[in-house]
Amino acid sequence: MTYLLDTSVWFRAVSHEDSLPSDIRRIIRRPSSQFGLSVFSLWEVGKKHQIGKLKLAMSLEQWFDRALSANISVLPLSSAIIGDATSLPDFPNSDPADELITATARIHHLTLMTTDRMLRKYKHAKVKYFKPLSPKN
Repeated sequence: MTYLLDTSVWFRAVSHEDSLPSDIRRIIRRPSSQFGLSVFSLWEVGKKHQIGKLKLAMSLEQWFDRALSANISVLPLSSAIIGDATSLPDFPNSDPADELITATARIHHLTLMTTDRMLRKYKHAKVKYFKPLSPKN
């Protein structure tokens, strides 16, 4: 396992693959690729769906069944992750989800794959930033 997908990358890979640049799409599609995903990303998708900010073409449970493929390992929160998340040096924002996801990548020694511009130059974690493409209609 090399990468931890942030919530946006995971969602795009499942629901809007055409918004991924070709090099990222190749990494995601590679049969041998294994990815980490913070359990907090499931909560983020669920919460956004609950409050109406994220429309899904199926129930949340069905979407999770589809989105959690065999090459994704859901990584639980741990005391080490929470401790790291609350002491990230020079963190560029105050979003608890970003803190927990970044800390998960750090604790598991994974590269955070993200579309978050605020995290692209965060020097205290390995980050692979990409700018998403506009989805084709």
